[in-house]
Amino acid sequence: MSKKLRNLLYLGLILNTVLTVLKIVFGYLGNSVSLVSDGYNSLTDILISLVLLITIRISYKKADHDHPYGHEKYEGIASLLLGIILILTAIFIFYTGVQNIIELVNVNTVLKPDQITIYIAVISIIIKVTLFYINGFAYKKYKQPSLKAEKYNHLIDVLATTTSLLGIILTQYGFIYFDAIASLIIGLFIVRTAYGIIKEAISYLVDQAPDDEVNTAIKKVISEVIGVLNIDDYKSRMHVNKLYVDVEVAVDATLSLQEAHLIAEKVHKTVESTFPDVIHCMVHVNPSKANK
Repeated sequence: MSKKLRNLLYLGLILNTVLTVLKIVFGYLGNSVSLVSDGYNSLTDILISLVLLITIRISYKKADHDHPYGHEKYEGIASLLLGIILILTAIFIFYTGVQNIIELVNVNTVLKPDQITIYIAVISIIIKVTLFYINGFAYKKYKQPSLKAEKYNHLIDVLATTTSLLGIILTQYGFIYFDAIASLIIGLFIVRTAYGIIKEAISYLVDQAPDDEVNTAIKKVISEVIGVLNIDDYKSRMHVNKLYVDVEVAVDATLSLQEAHLIAEKVHKTVESTFPDVIHCMVHVNPSKANK
């Protein structure tokens, strides 16, 4: 793992820790239910940052005897765990949000959120927007799927904190229920984020095929290799952000073993050089049925 990437992950961890403390402390002191809920959302961001630090470090390890295909799928496991953590957080926020609405119905006097909670929410939005763009640039450079997930997690955080800010402001003008309702909306944002993360994580772990456009492009390159008469069978699978390709090609049945091998080698090298995301292309040669 490069020093720049490691520093980025540490920056995210530090800022998420600061935001969590600010939101929860000032949310309680400033009587803002939605800011406290957003603070617990930021608490999960600390866990996410820690998991990212650990799993990206592991995923960068080279293949070894026990892991001949490398360690990249640890990112898939991490993403799945992160999605589950977010779901549990959303359940907690929903529960506390409903409780607060019930309490509001049963009390005569409601404490409005203090003005300091507005400042904390604005600061949080600025920091999260910055992290969103930083992770976006990092994903383009390092192609780590977990950075992509973290990028969208920051975007959801911006939406969640904006909702919290709106709830705080409206409560100042007498809309006493909206602060509690805002916490429920934050819970929905978290569920939406968790669904996307879990869905993508499962695709990493079950060897899902890439998009049809990718497969079509690879097949076209294979069919254009001199000596390939037909593609008898073709399979591909995602390996987190990379690909494995298995293909059976038909060649002239009258060719020698050496000649057939050279065609297979040409297919292998052409696919891997044309598509950098292909980790390995396994080629099997069949005698063409046209020669029978």
